[in-house]
Amino acid sequence: MRVLQVNKFHYNRGGAETAYFATAELLERHGHDVIPFAMADDRNVPTPYDRYFVSNVELREESGGVFDRLAVAGRILYSREAEHHLDRLLRDTRPDVAHLHNVYHQLSPSVLRALGRHRVPVVMTLHDYKLICPAYTLYTEGAPCERCRGGRFYQAVAHRCVKGSRAKSAICAAEGYLHGITGIYRRHVKFYVGPSHFMVRKVVEFGLDPRRVTHVPNFVDPDAFRPGQSDGTYFAYAGRLENVKGVMTLLRAVRHSETARAHRLLIAGDGEQRGELEAFCRATGLDNVRFLGHLSQGDLEPVVAGAAFLVAPSEWYENAPMSVLEAAARAKAVVASDMGGLPELVKDGETGLVFHAGDVDALRAAVERLLDAPPLAADMGRRARAFVEETFSPEVHYRQLMAVYERALGTRTQAAARERG
Repeated sequence: MRVLQVNKFHYNRGGAETAYFATAELLERHGHDVIPFAMADDRNVPTPYDRYFVSNVELREESGGVFDRLAVAGRILYSREAEHHLDRLLRDTRPDVAHLHNVYHQLSPSVLRALGRHRVPVVMTLHDYKLICPAYTLYTEGAPCERCRGGRFYQAVAHRCVKGSRAKSAICAAEGYLHGITGIYRRHVKFYVGPSHFMVRKVVEFGLDPRRVTHVPNFVDPDAFRPGQSDGTYFAYAGRLENVKGVMTLLRAVRHSETARAHRLLIAGDGEQRGELEAFCRATGLDNVRFLGHLSQGDLEPVVAGAAFLVAPSEWYENAPMSVLEAAARAKAVVASDMGGLPELVKDGETGLVFHAGDVDALRAAVERLLDAPPLAADMGRRARAFVEETFSPEVHYRQLMAVYERALGTRTQAAARERG
């Protein structure tokens, strides 16, 4: 089978790209041809198909003049360049099925029109909530938000949901209205893949056809992760430093725990909240907390391997974060909030502990429980590794994904039969 994979970035930028590249590698390992389509960038992984990629675009509001910003806004709504470049790639390669990941803004759903003309069935993985939320996250003003339910995208403008900017929020709201009116996703995407049951339920609640949304969990290859030994002297957080991630709640929990303050907390990652978090540590005397900044995969490996356990204190509707699966593959227990798909990845009391998001005392108690009982944390880590091997392995994912591809190909066969009839 020839599979076209479409994602706006062709370098490892985040969780969506991790899944995008892992899917390509998995398909190729099973003998399929994989054709990428993305945006040009100096950081891209080399590919012979990069001559088809679309030009790079800078989405920062402050970049360029007025006309440059208007051009960017137009490309967010509909990119004729992406449509034309993909049309040429489709003529030259003739894929059997297209698998879309994140195409918003830099590519835009214009790619769907090209795929429709060439009658290539489309499967789309939902890595975030963009189809139902202009800000991607269903989170604003410090709390989960569902104000846009029912297509009320003007709420994003009223609450400046996109980067705190009314202008950016207006563009993204207009994008939502335009794509809803034209029905471009509805007409061209055959099946949506939700990596978590929570994602599937939420998009159906917001109006997606439940017959076209299916659950296929993310995967990790356990053989690529070596279980690490811990001396129990520290625990860790790995991820972005943003309000939605709940890191401030973690620091407050540590502040009120003598047990936690007697252990190091290593924080790997960077983001717009880092300065605020560091200032909090200085003001409250949290000298056991060390900020490591953004780490490469190679540098992150020993940090996770040596941790007693990891903490995922998110306060937004997490989908299915790869960081949690990778921690489990390393035989690490995870203390996770009960937001979104996290409880699907962490079995409370078995592979880790689940606490109510934002509850400082509950998080403190969970952290203390594992710090006070290193054998318990180690046993949960072993169970987490077994859980990943059984439920989130590459082979399980491959079988489920191929079933979705076959269903999508079946819709093309049915459409052709109707035309002949």
